[in-house]
Amino acid sequence: MQNKYLIKASKKFWFWFWNQLMNGFAPSDIQGNYKRPTGITIDNNYNINNENGQIYLLVGNSCPWCQRTLLVHEIKHLSKKVKVIFLKADVEHGEWIFNTKIQGCIRLSDLYKKANKKIIFRATLPLLISFVKNEVNILSNESSQIIKILNSIESESKYQALNIKNCNQKFLDLIHNNINDGVYKCGFARNQSAYEKASKNLFAALNEVENSLQKNKGDWIFGEELTYADIYLFPTLIRWELIYSKLFKCTEQDLSDFKKIIEWRLKFFKISNVDKTCYDNEWKKDYYKALFPLNPNQVIPVLPSLEKIMRLES
Repeated sequence: MQNKYLIKASKKFWFWFWNQLMNGFAPSDIQGNYKRPTGITIDNNYNINNENGQIYLLVGNSCPWCQRTLLVHEIKHLSKKVKVIFLKADVEHGEWIFNTKIQGCIRLSDLYKKANKKIIFRATLPLLISFVKNEVNILSNESSQIIKILNSIESESKYQALNIKNCNQKFLDLIHNNINDGVYKCGFARNQSAYEKASKNLFAALNEVENSLQKNKGDWIFGEELTYADIYLFPTLIRWELIYSKLFKCTEQDLSDFKKIIEWRLKFFKISNVDKTCYDNEWKKDYYKALFPLNPNQVIPVLPSLEKIMRLES
């Protein structure tokens, strides 16, 4: 017979150790609600079209915030103006590393230090930078600002770019706080109360998006024109079945219950080059392997392909 005191002590130790790990992955407030750390931003009057140095967008394949920026980069055909550098996740050490040295740096954290910016919680992606001679200039690591900067660039591509319009900021905040961050608030909740609060807000927000799609005529959330709301929403919902519904316990409703959202997601996926921003094998590997506190045995579940989820294959 197992020693009940040993079991009780082991549970207490594991819970303490789990909280220490979570403090590194996902800081929370005193109620156990996940709080995303703030990043580095540039003055809103900044005009990237006046930039003298070479602009680089640093991204990781598995990061939804990076995918936001990649979507704008692809939709606007900005490859001539902004060079994309892909980093890979160092699952063992929990950080991003370059495939080849950039400015003498192999780790993203070293590049942050070289830029001589203020100390931040963690060296994160996406990251928009410029190089002038040997000087590294961090422009922003906030995806919400980066997509607006990228959208303001005057493209030199021969291809016709889709216009991405601004939209109601309150609705953008709803998507960002309750859906984009909302899935993380579910997955990183420290207790039952924090989880249930996050889940309630997440699915209430999804219902608002569903209602907006039903009400507004056209393919997109606000009707005929593609807006930042569409850009915000897609990276979260394209990962839903593979990651968030499983690993982050976003289970209050099936996404298939939201008929208009499912239709919208497929239309967005079919925009030219959007599929090039989707790396489902990388998502599965990085989420299930890197987020050790949520998946200690690091087993990757058997999941359908993204093509099958999107009903692009039978």
